This record gives sequence, C-alpha cells and structure tokens, in this order.
Amino acid sequence: MRKSILLIISALLLSIASTSAQNDMYEDDDYIPVDSLSSDTISVVDIDAKHVYALGEFGLTSYCDPTFGITIAYMETWGGYITAHTNFNFNKPLEYHINKNGFDENGKQAFLSGNKEVSRLSLVGGATYKILPKLCVYAGGGYSWRRLMFETVDGELLIVDDNSTEGWTFDFGAIANFNKLLVKLGLNTTKFKLADFRVGLGYRF
Repeated sequence: MRKSILLIISALLLSIASTSAQNDMYEDDDYIPVDSLSSDTISVVDIDAKHVYALGEFGLTSYCDPTFGITIAYMETWGGYITAHTNFNFNKPLEYHINKNGFDENGKQAFLSGNKEVSRLSLVGGATYKILPKLCVYAGGGYSWRRLMFETVDGELLIVDDNSTEGWTFDFGAIANFNKLLVKLGLNTTKFKLADFRVGLGYRF
C-alpha cells in the first residue's frame, strides 16, 4: 500500500515538474500565444473613400486672365489636397525680356507685331482642417507663373517683365460640404504680386 502511495506521489511530482519546465520555456516577453493572433488585417493608414473629393475650378487673376483647374482633396478632421490651374497656353518664349513699352534693359527696342499672349500655370498642395462638420479650411503652397508675352515681327515671343510674375505661391480658402456636393472659394497669390481668385464645384466619389 505504501509503495502504491509513493508511486502515485512520485508520478504527481514528475507531472508538476514537467509542467513547470514547459511554462519556464515560454516566459519570454516576445512570446505571443497562438490563440491571441487574429486573422484581421491591420491597416497603417485607413483612408475612407467617402472623404475623397474631386473639384473642377475656375479662376480669375488680378489681370483678368481666366484659368481652369482641378483639385483632389481628402477631407476628414485633418486632410490634404493638390491643385493644378492653367489657361492651357504652354508656348515657350525666348529668354529675352522687355518692358511693357517694348524696350530691353539696354534700351534697345524690339520690333513687335502687336500680338500678345498670356501663359498661366499654378501647382499647389497643402493641408485641410475641418472646423465645422460641413466646412473645411485649407492652406498650402507651390509654384506658379503668369507670363505676359509680346510677339515680334518674326513670330517669336518675348517676356514682358512689367506684367509677369513667377515663383513661390501661397494658397488658402475654404470648402463647404453639402452631402455629395462641394463648393470651394479661395485665393492664390504668387510672391504677393499676383492674385488669383478661385471658385470650384466638386463631387464626392
């Protein structure tokens, strides 16, 4: 009888010792139990398509030049946007500058045909912030130009410095959200020498 009891106690001690040894093997901080793993995919950046908008825009500069553009915006509490505006005139002028009277910096007069053109391009991007459930403000920067060009009798284009501006651009405004419809009002300025007033209409994807 005593032998049986001793055998049972020995078996229990061996079982406890074995279980304890196994637990010691898995006390590492890096150990993750299998049953804690999930088949769900964790997204680092969760972008909801219902907050992505496209807007078609019309702009008018302080020189009354019309421009047309497009904005793609993601608007949540914080978001972002990119905008491009142009008048679709990409004719390249000569690297020769004159003033509005047709004279260069050395006082030499160019022979002009009387025709003129304007080239306008603006590329900007920035951040949006929702200040009200249906209203976002935005601000950003980029690069723009407005080139007034006079044509010579030979058909070449010369840049008129007096009414041309090129360089960094500051962009700001507001976007109101009416369910799937957006209305945008904004101002774009290039080096604080050129203002471009913009209005846009958009639709949610």
